[in-house]
Amino acid sequence: MPTKATRNARALIEAEFPQLYISTSADVFPKMREFERWTTTTVNAYTQPMFDRYLGRLEEGLSALGFTGRLYIMTSSGGSVVPEAARRFPVRALESGPAAGVLMSAHHGHGLALPHMLSFDMGGTTAKGALIRDFTPLKKYEMEVARVHEFKRGSGLPVKIPAIDMIEIGAGGGSIAEVDERGLIRVGPRSAGADPGPACYGHGGALATLTDANLVLGYLDPDFFLGGEMRLDRAAAEAAIVRSVAAPLDLDLARAAWGIHEIINEDVARAFRIHASERGFDYRDCTMDAFGGSGPVHALAIARKLKIPRAIFPIGAGVMSALGLLVSPLSFELARTQRMFVEDLDAERLALVFAPIVEEASGFLRHAGIADGDIRITRKLDMRYHGQGYEIEVPLPSAGDADATFGALAELFETAYAKVFTASHLDEALEIVTWKVEATGPDVTLEAGYSVSGAGAGNAAPRAHKGTRAAYFPDLGYIDCPIYDRYAFSPGAEITGPALVEERESTSVIGIGDTAIVDAHYNLIVELSS
Repeated sequence: MPTKATRNARALIEAEFPQLYISTSADVFPKMREFERWTTTTVNAYTQPMFDRYLGRLEEGLSALGFTGRLYIMTSSGGSVVPEAARRFPVRALESGPAAGVLMSAHHGHGLALPHMLSFDMGGTTAKGALIRDFTPLKKYEMEVARVHEFKRGSGLPVKIPAIDMIEIGAGGGSIAEVDERGLIRVGPRSAGADPGPACYGHGGALATLTDANLVLGYLDPDFFLGGEMRLDRAAAEAAIVRSVAAPLDLDLARAAWGIHEIINEDVARAFRIHASERGFDYRDCTMDAFGGSGPVHALAIARKLKIPRAIFPIGAGVMSALGLLVSPLSFELARTQRMFVEDLDAERLALVFAPIVEEASGFLRHAGIADGDIRITRKLDMRYHGQGYEIEVPLPSAGDADATFGALAELFETAYAKVFTASHLDEALEIVTWKVEATGPDVTLEAGYSVSGAGAGNAAPRAHKGTRAAYFPDLGYIDCPIYDRYAFSPGAEITGPALVEERESTSVIGIGDTAIVDAHYNLIVELSS
């Protein structure tokens, strides 16, 4: 909790200078580690004026359109807050857009009874991945912003906020392919962006990119990009790949394009391996949820490298993050540093320390109109063995009395510790470092189905067949590959790869022998052959 002196200083400044924006570290990041307190509070203070102006324009625009509902702003932790809270803590909105996509993956998991998932989002410049355990995205409490060297850890400013734990690599449709100083193909992290974009856009871009490679490999239809709104120039893509990769390495065009495509697959798979290993997460029996404009093109190849047996291609690959906003519950999370040894506590003291944090977190939801009876409280502790430099997050049971919770602390810590490291029982005192509370409102659900243009009860896989196109598969080379119209499928339709399934925002590349079934919500569920 902010000290009395901090509260008084803030109140004095507000009274004397009401036009100023004020951020105090006791509000923004009330935990130890002074440098991170400073950077997080500074980022919050720096972004407050522009964030306030942005929300003001948004509110005015909605009002002018006759909007009479409530506006909510999503945070990086996956919860939503009212504009007043967002204005106070704009730093919490960092990475909220990609976090929404992960929420939608968790929503798919609930609907399909798949508790453990990998959320994979690849767009034009970056790929993002997240792990979902027991229907819940894993969280972290630190990220890095303003990196001097893009995607290079340690080159930016640390920001301590609750956030969905995501990896990010420089892999997307605009990633530039070139030959590096070792004579090897390198793809990304440099990107052609949208202007001029890949060579195939025809906007003056001359550098080979991943999109150019996917076009040459036959995965993209030059006449159906963005649903036919934009025509791609295959000749320009071929020339760029020859100039940048094929000629310098003395490769034919197909092998050079496949090399670009495959390097991205391996880069993403490696990033997932490291991310999962660091968090003690076994993904081998998980399901991958793939979206974004480029995600479905690469997902099955990446899943095969990770030995993941199944992938989901949701309808509307390009708008998953927007849909994820619709399943974000009202939520607010607080954390306070207060170091204590477990042996110095009892059940009553444990409850007393949590009480004001619970009250403050709940207050943000009450302000949004949520009744106390509809607020769920989740308590967690950051704990460690005495003498260690970093802590392990220990979730506390939601049910049970204070005595039972306190009595189980040591066992709960050992279980959480073993998930990250191994079973280890050091002969050291247990120390609580940080007390965390998350207040969450009622769950949000979407309607049971999606409105899909062109879908109808009489449609089946044969009717969705659009024709064939030469597409490259490494075991067979270029083959005449069946193409299907995603919007002409009906639930229950089934196809076997190789196949290409086209929609406005993306193309799903179905591998040789893989089986894809359309479920009741028009998701494409793919079982990998091997």
